[in-house]
Amino acid sequence: MTISYTIQQYDTIDSTNLEARRLIQQGFGHGTVVVAETQTAGKGRLGRAWESAKGSGIWFSVILEPAISLQQMSQYSFVIAVAVAEGIRQTTGLESWVKWPNDVLIRGKKVCGILLELVTERNQPVRLIAGIGINASQQMADFPEDVQAKATSLAMETGCEINRQAVLDAVLQRIDANSTRMEQEGFAAIRDVWTALSCVTGKEVQVVRQGKAVLCGTAVGLAEDGSLLVETANGVEQIMAGDVSLRAADGGYAP
Repeated sequence: MTISYTIQQYDTIDSTNLEARRLIQQGFGHGTVVVAETQTAGKGRLGRAWESAKGSGIWFSVILEPAISLQQMSQYSFVIAVAVAEGIRQTTGLESWVKWPNDVLIRGKKVCGILLELVTERNQPVRLIAGIGINASQQMADFPEDVQAKATSLAMETGCEINRQAVLDAVLQRIDANSTRMEQEGFAAIRDVWTALSCVTGKEVQVVRQGKAVLCGTAVGLAEDGSLLVETANGVEQIMAGDVSLRAADGGYAP
């Protein structure tokens, strides 16, 4: 299904995902895009705060009604992550990579976070809100000290001013294309693209849950449901949830 986008633009908002939920209550649906210059209560995975300084990033949420089963909805994070990586590559020429489950990295540093939320209501189609935050114009000093070592922006990587509208347009176009591919060809087609863009496949990784390391091994790919397959001394383990760190040259693990 081709997506016809409707853009709702805001200067300041609490959260684009929260506004998307409110718009759903008002009758807005598939293809609605909430874009904000700044968020006062932006959030990432696991309830973490997401810094959304005014004019520094591309902060937006997309309401989707995918023609797939409820069981497949979790796989949509890969559709979105691939779309962001492709959109960044298309508009900036930067080599952007995906990291399980749904981060986008450049040179090993996070440039984008993605938060997916399901909205299920009686007698209504299941909707998916894809919240996306892309660091665009920040310089190192703009990031909180605790994330400076692991965050980057498009401006820092290119050394150039970023056309945020062009990046947004490219990502939305890729979401449309990848959504259609997912619906027509199934998750396997998206999994192949994700694997080609993955920065973890074939690498030594550590899986962390609730701040504790629970598993170390080599990431070998994605299972059919999107879980990460990690080969350990005890065989291949299937990881459904957690944070993945890559083994660094000093033998430690970098988030």
